[in-house]
Amino acid sequence: MKMPLPMTSKLALLGTLPFVLCAIFLALDILSLPFLGSVPALLSSYTLVIAVFMCGVHWGQYLQQPSGQFTNLFIISNILTVMLWVAWLILPVDIFLMLALLVFIGLLYIDTRLRLRAVISKTYFRTRLIVTSVVAVFLLLSIYVI
Repeated sequence: MKMPLPMTSKLALLGTLPFVLCAIFLALDILSLPFLGSVPALLSSYTLVIAVFMCGVHWGQYLQQPSGQFTNLFIISNILTVMLWVAWLILPVDIFLMLALLVFIGLLYIDTRLRLRAVISKTYFRTRLIVTSVVAVFLLLSIYVI
């Protein structure tokens, strides 16, 4: 019998919906939504929020480890957060989304290393792999149609 998905996995999977919906809207040439505005702006701001949130997760993982271990998580998460914010402010949407996609892939690489060291659970890593894959596909579709 299969175990039910943990709440963290459910929330992470639900978090992919705005990526999926924005990509579909863009593919259908729906560029604006009532009350919400520009679909590319919605997608880029949501992408920024999620990417910064994922950087924050790594910061939290740094804080949970014994002193001095994984110092690079603390530094990398802060650098990526500031870099993404500045990129969101100054770059065209498609270029920002491509950069954010690279960051998502980089964060997954870090999670792969953390999984190999048994810092994160198999279930969490599997969720991250699925979610990052879904996000990557729909960001690529969005970038293509923008």
